[in-house]
Amino acid sequence: MLELAALGLLLLIFVKIAHEVTELDTDWFDHGILLALRDAPNDPIGPPWFEAAVMHISGLGSGAVATLIVLIAVGYMLLANHWRYALLMLSTSLGTGLVMHLSKGFFERPRPSIVTHIDPPGGLSFPSGHSMISAAMYMTLAVVIARTLPRRRLRIYVVAVGALLAFLIGLSRVYLGVHYPTDVLAGWTLGLAWALLCGIIARKLARKVDPEVAAADEAGDDPS
Repeated sequence: MLELAALGLLLLIFVKIAHEVTELDTDWFDHGILLALRDAPNDPIGPPWFEAAVMHISGLGSGAVATLIVLIAVGYMLLANHWRYALLMLSTSLGTGLVMHLSKGFFERPRPSIVTHIDPPGGLSFPSGHSMISAAMYMTLAVVIARTLPRRRLRIYVVAVGALLAFLIGLSRVYLGVHYPTDVLAGWTLGLAWALLCGIIARKLARKVDPEVAAADEAGDDPS
């Protein structure tokens, strides 16, 4: 019940952001933050090495890197006989890509034009694909890993690292001038919502086919 409430809240937030963006009510917010991160429209704040570091962080949310990580993770899960985790990772990743492309095509928001793009962008702007991919993939992977760990502090640490990666990747897209802040907020929200939905479905399917999973979930443990 709590998961469904969280899913509904995430979708509500996304719809609210999307509505404000289409009404052009977020321009003051988006433009203000983009310009605050620049000494000049073509010069981000910070030394050259910092720009380079941010570009590398941004790359962690690219389609190529995400695909590689997912393939490695799924391969390990299959070898370890964690088939439902492998299915969860695949469905989350493939679905994220599909939802992202459909959303971009629906809203058709162009990339920011008030600052120079440091990292060459591709396609449309809303929602941020890097932010959506990182929120869905890294958080799903973090939760999957956390469920295999014996100590609570280790589980918290792993999930916190996943959230931090998604957060930094989203921020990097704004710093590089290729996304508005609301693009990133929408990407995070939609990515988390999709990952949560896939997790709910995967758990329900697993309970139907494996009574041990249902018992373990009730006890807060995981037999796989």
